[in-house]
Amino acid sequence: MSGNKVKYGLRNVHYSKITENNGVVSFATPIPVPGAVNLVQNASGDPVVFHADDMSYFEENTNNGYEGTLEMALIPDQFRVDIFGEEFDSNGALIENADAKMSKFALMFEFDGDAKKTRHVMYYVTASRPNVEGSTKTTTKEPKTETMNITSRPAPDTRDVKAKLHQDQTGYDTFYTAVYVKNAVSNTVASSAESFSKAAPADLTIDSTSTDATNEVINVKLDGANIGGAYLTVAGADVTIDQSYIAGLENGTYTVTVEFMKGNAVTVELTVGA
Repeated sequence: MSGNKVKYGLRNVHYSKITENNGVVSFATPIPVPGAVNLVQNASGDPVVFHADDMSYFEENTNNGYEGTLEMALIPDQFRVDIFGEEFDSNGALIENADAKMSKFALMFEFDGDAKKTRHVMYYVTASRPNVEGSTKTTTKEPKTETMNITSRPAPDTRDVKAKLHQDQTGYDTFYTAVYVKNAVSNTVASSAESFSKAAPADLTIDSTSTDATNEVINVKLDGANIGGAYLTVAGADVTIDQSYIAGLENGTYTVTVEFMKGNAVTVELTVGA
């Protein structure tokens, strides 16, 4: 007998900041949020009943998404900046301003006790600021957590509320590198690790494959910074980086990221040596 009987062990919580342009939602690269404790999401929506001819003539259930809470050991500063609109000043202090604009985000997570290792995404989430709490230390130490009220609504462009993927489905392996969307394009890389020797330099080709044959590369980055187009040759989903660019790097390990017009980015760990 297969399937889940219980779910426990909330893990792999990520968020992806949302930007909206003319009603179209786009998602940033997901960021992990360590220290997940508890997630509660209750279905939101009321039944609509119309009576006629001395009977229930029409019935429909509305889907307004979900409402609940997310409890964390500690909400990271980066989340506060990205979602609550807080800012660091020149001294490194994190400032909460009453006029700050809060952002919506996608919420991604899974449960350790899920036999199918299902991964979930809620597409259009709003979070409230957590309370400030603390207590004096006593003979026993009781860790304090931070809890946000969160509301998940249908995305305004697609009306999608949430999605889930099992581990044998397309998009599962790249679930936390890009927010999964309906009929999403999946991009993969032939090798996730490459090396470059300055003693025997050669151009570096990143061999990628996309489930959309018309997909295009839009950015190639080294540790988050764009690599200039003069050093790049693009053929379909494949990218070649000129040896002269790599030879100018300090010896060490770098992350090369290839971003596409559709679907997830792919990453390669590049080791540069003498």
